[in-house]
Amino acid sequence: MPQPTPTGARWSQASVLLLCGVFAATQIGKLPPAIPALREAFGASLVVMGWIASIFNLVAACAGLMAGMVADWMGRRLLLKLGLVALGCGALLGALAPGLPLLFVSRVLEGLGFVCVVVAAPVLVREAVGAQQQRLALGIWSAYTAAGMTLMMLASPWTLQAIGWRGGWWFGVAGAVLLLLWVTRAFPGRGERPARGPGAAGLLRGLHVGTPWWLAACFGLYTLQWMALMVWMPTYLLEQGALGLMTIGALVGLMIFVNVPGNILGGWLSQRHVSLPMLLVGPAVVMGLTGWAVFSLHPAPVPLVLLCVLFSFFGGILPASIYAAVPAVAARHDNLGSVNGLVVQASNTGTLVGPPLAAALVSAGDWTTLSPLFVVAAAASAACALAAWRSADLRPQPAATV
Repeated sequence: MPQPTPTGARWSQASVLLLCGVFAATQIGKLPPAIPALREAFGASLVVMGWIASIFNLVAACAGLMAGMVADWMGRRLLLKLGLVALGCGALLGALAPGLPLLFVSRVLEGLGFVCVVVAAPVLVREAVGAQQQRLALGIWSAYTAAGMTLMMLASPWTLQAIGWRGGWWFGVAGAVLLLLWVTRAFPGRGERPARGPGAAGLLRGLHVGTPWWLAACFGLYTLQWMALMVWMPTYLLEQGALGLMTIGALVGLMIFVNVPGNILGGWLSQRHVSLPMLLVGPAVVMGLTGWAVFSLHPAPVPLVLLCVLFSFFGGILPASIYAAVPAVAARHDNLGSVNGLVVQASNTGTLVGPPLAAALVSAGDWTTLSPLFVVAAAASAACALAAWRSADLRPQPAATV
């Protein structure tokens, strides 16, 4: 039996894994700022660029559960390393791409790498810190998306000016290589393989109950709302005409960034065993009310920004709480990778669906027609949270071991 490592060493491993998640999220955020330069370089239409942007999340939305099954079968360490390899190879292919077809292929490869990293890493985070601190650690882990997007928003103006659009892709190559070396040193080998056989029935065991699906639906509804607001907020603010482009960029960056302390707060509250309904239903209500108010009441710029900050901050509690609850859900069936993969798949489905759904609603009317979207999504999210809480897997929440 392996000897326990010191607490500092365990948190050092968790920090490496968090960096992997943040890096993977930067590969989502590197494309939108580069779209004008890509259109100029290749003469691409907005429709074509939309496909190149969305294929990343489409891959993750389709492959999350499969990646979780693979993680349960072949080992999380190996899947994490393969994910970093895929991210690096995809970035290299994109950096050298002479045209859009190869760039499209590179985004598919990067999407596969992303889903491998974000499925494997949180399981390894839990193993690194142990059951006593897993809720806090997984809450911090859930900040990877907002942290990575914020980092890329800050870095993109510099890389675009210094290197051009390929700068974000060369950053992906360098980051993947460095993190792969770091992860290989911190997590040698592929880790312990599960005791059960690799058959699909064994890997899907435990997904016949409703709890993982309710939590996944709750996560998907969260990302649907959050991405719908964040993607279209710059356009909405620009149409109001009260703020300049640079100011709008800074404000939207703030809205995204405050999700990070919300994630950390969610992990902290989960660590103190605050009940799951309070951690999921409360943020859902806040997101529904603030999202409705932003597009229904047409507030002035200052209260509008405050509403969006509240939306993002309190919304951040929700994914952190779901990640903290996943080990308890998976404990009885020894399928932590599969359950986490299902959650990741739902998260990316919401990310994929939210922006175009919001665009369709606005096109059918005006910005006011977005208000019901947030109310309905928040109500559905709260209902899913309460349905999950009724499960024996979560009442009471044990310090689960997988």
